[in-house]
Amino acid sequence: MEFACDVDIDAPPECIFPWLEEPARMQQWVQGLEHSEYLAPIDAPVVGTRFRQRMREMGRTVTYDGEVVQREPPGVLGVVLTHRRFEMRIAYRLGARAGGTHLRYALHLRALDSTVARMERALGWMLERGARQQLARLKRCVEDELASDDKNRKSSL
Repeated sequence: MEFACDVDIDAPPECIFPWLEEPARMQQWVQGLEHSEYLAPIDAPVVGTRFRQRMREMGRTVTYDGEVVQREPPGVLGVVLTHRRFEMRIAYRLGARAGGTHLRYALHLRALDSTVARMERALGWMLERGARQQLARLKRCVEDELASDDKNRKSSL
């Protein structure tokens, strides 16, 4: 099962990319993200960097093991999140447009057991709905931060 959704953000790609990979920023827009950590000390993630995320989903805490599989700042970030019952490949593609950035989010879900395979359609609908909500929150977070930075710059002049 796979899907993609898009959002236009009134900010350059360089302002958005950190929101996709910095754990503290991710917690502000990824619904249910309780904790995200890189498994080794790093200055910046690179392809092969492993991480773990703890999410609150449908009243339960779920842990995902992740790996950065593609990273070309500020244009592309690809990760794989693995759960014991499924794997999700997620790609973010950012492209400059007049006045900001077009961001495309694409997800490919691969069931690792028959229960998830049977629920794939319903799960896909829920994941897509959640992704659209999260991208709307990401847009607000980035644009609010940019507006706040502009306001602070103007007040310091």
